[in-house]
Parts: sequence; structure tokens; C-alpha cells
Amino acid sequence: MSETPTLKILMPERYTLTKGDVDLSAIDELGEVIVLDHPSREELKEALVDADMILVNKTVLDEEVLRDAKKLKYIGECATGFNNIDIEYCKLRGITVTNVPTYSSNAVAQQVFSYILAHYSKVCEYNDFVNNDGWINADTFAPFVFDTDEVFGKTIGLVGYGKIGKAVAKIADAFGMNVLAYTRSYQKALDSSANKTTLEGFIDRAERYVTFVTFDRLLKHSDIVSIHCPLNEESERLFNRETIAKMRNGAFLINTARGPIVDEDALVDALESGKLSGAGLDVLDDEPMLDTCRLKNIKNLIVTPHVAWAPYETRKRLVAEVAKNIKAFEEGKPRNVVV
Repeated sequence: MSETPTLKILMPERYTLTKGDVDLSAIDELGEVIVLDHPSREELKEALVDADMILVNKTVLDEEVLRDAKKLKYIGECATGFNNIDIEYCKLRGITVTNVPTYSSNAVAQQVFSYILAHYSKVCEYNDFVNNDGWINADTFAPFVFDTDEVFGKTIGLVGYGKIGKAVAKIADAFGMNVLAYTRSYQKALDSSANKTTLEGFIDRAERYVTFVTFDRLLKHSDIVSIHCPLNEESERLFNRETIAKMRNGAFLINTARGPIVDEDALVDALESGKLSGAGLDVLDDEPMLDTCRLKNIKNLIVTPHVAWAPYETRKRLVAEVAKNIKAFEEGKPRNVVV
């Protein structure tokens, strides 16, 4: 009796899942795992020729890369967003694509509030002040060197209201903040009287502390705007000179979603002019950051290197979900299906 052929699973970004701290044996046990160390596009194309599956995070899988991968039947996105994969081509080829939609919700919400608290409490600035002997040389026990603000009573606007947006809203409510939310589906229901039932459904499903509003209303009334929508044709450059101009003067902008949702030049100009009091970014247009990026060393801007999703516990959860996705696919019951 012949044995079932061993699955060939490519992992060009294994290093994004672990630095040796997270056990990947749940994936390794599922087939022959072929690890590629930062491959070029040509190296990736060559390796894909004999691959049954590929697990990626940000590696671009477009038609050109996938064209000769005749055996490929499954792409596992090791993230929530899948804008790096040519979805339409995968549909044509019959390649199943899955993602992991909810593994990092709490971690990203935590990162959002790290930006908010750093901005309004000036923790890092005061720590530097103390370490540079500022307190030692102060004339009073409480030197008011930096202006701080309470977040209590402030309004946070959430662009996108999925799992992460809901987690942010829950924390915001605990801080005594007002919460506004905008989604494309809410706007479409609002624009069509035929969707009255859908519109009422939004209101019924919302937590008591969340108010759904139009995009313009959210921009006008929010002290803090936090982006939690996917990157697509409608959201690309959603935050540009025109929309940023509609924001409240002195507002704080946060992007933990995808870099191209925000026009980086427009953001820099808004920060330098004082239109925005600050911003917190975990994502950029180009990652890793380019040396020519205008966002380097901008006052009142916090930039972290796309690590909101990466706490130890979060990556453990991600690996477990990726393994479950593969097993479910092999059993003919795929889960978390994109295509």
C-alpha cells in the first residue's frame, strides 16, 4: 500500500513568527517544511514549482510569482490582512487562501492605547527629563515641563469596527471616552432607504457606548482617530490632505492597519503645521522603513516597526491557528477562507 505523499510547505517568512521563542512544531509536523531565507522573487518562483502549500505574511504573491506553481493548492496567510496576495488570480486557479482574522485583536488594541497614553501623558518625555537630571535640578517637586491631558471625556473615532475596533472601543469606554465608529457597510446602509433593516441592525448590534456616524462626522468630532479597516481600493489614501483637513484641529491620528491608507506626505505636513497634535504609526508605505522616508524624526510622531501584532502570546496563538487552518484544509473542511 503506497504512502500518502508528504506535503511540501514553503515558509519564506518563518522569521516573522519566531525568533526561537515560539515553538513551530505544530506546523512542522504537517509536512516537509522548506524554509527560505529572505528569497528573491526568482528564488521564490523556483521554489514554488514543487510546492503544495506556502505560508506567508507580507511576501507578495502575484500572478507572476504564482504562474508556474502548478502544484500549489493552498496559501496560508499568517496574518489578518491579505492585500499581499493576488486574490483574483487565486480564484481563477482554484488556489485556496486562508487567513487568521482574530488572533491579534487585543494586542493591537493595547498598542493603540500605548500611543494614546504616551501622547497625552508624555511618559517618555518625562522619563528622558528625569534621566537627564531635570528633576534633580528642578525648583519644585512637580516640574510641569510638558503639557499633559486627560483622555477621560475625549472622543475617539474608529474607522473600521471589526474585532480590533471593538476591542479598542471597550478599552476607550473603560477610560471614560466617547466612542464613534464608521464602516463602509454602515455608510451604504445609511445611503439606501432599502437597507433600513441593515441600518437598524448596526444600531442593535453596537455596544451601548458606541455611536455609528458618517466618515465626515467622525473626522469633525474626534479628538483621536484610530484606523482599523482593511487596505483596498476604497481605503487606499483614505487619509489625505482633503480628509486630514476635515479633522479637528489638534487631533491625534493612529494607524495600526496598513501604511498606504495614510498619505505620508500629507501626514508630515499636518504634523509640522500643527493641524494634528501628533500621530502613532505601526505601519508605513515601505517596510522596513526607507532611509528617505519623511517620517523620520518628526516631532510628536511615534513610529513602531510593525510590531503591534507581535507579543509572545499573540504569536503563539497565531501559530496554533495557522496549523489548524492547514489541518482543516487537508480534511476537506477549510476554515477562515478568503478564497
